[in-house]
Amino acid sequence: MHKALGSEVRQRILLSLSKGDKYLSEIANEIGLSPQTADFHLGILSDIGIVSSSWEGGKKYYHLRDKHILEFLKGTKPIPPEFRPKPPHEIVLDAWKDLSARLDTLEKKIDRLQAEVEKANKKR
Repeated sequence: MHKALGSEVRQRILLSLSKGDKYLSEIANEIGLSPQTADFHLGILSDIGIVSSSWEGGKKYYHLRDKHILEFLKGTKPIPPEFRPKPPHEIVLDAWKDLSARLDTLEKKIDRLQAEVEKANKKR
């Protein structure tokens, strides 16, 4: 519970919902997130029972289950960024950047080897 509430993003979502029920795009726009990131964090908040949702007019609205959580949030200090878990899509993006850099390095080595082979073949 504390880990879930330690995220600044989730705290901002809860503060947004303290103003009233909202659907995903409203929450994402209000706190400056992509809908995918907001959905990830809303899922965590839903899993631990702080937020619930209901369908109205074809949209899924989220709402706080208990407003007392806001009193708890006012007394907490944010967790430093290096200790916050990343959403899965950010982990995948980081892995892709790392893999891409490694592939670029390999490609450069292969190009150098090819150039050396061609140079050696021309000497023959």
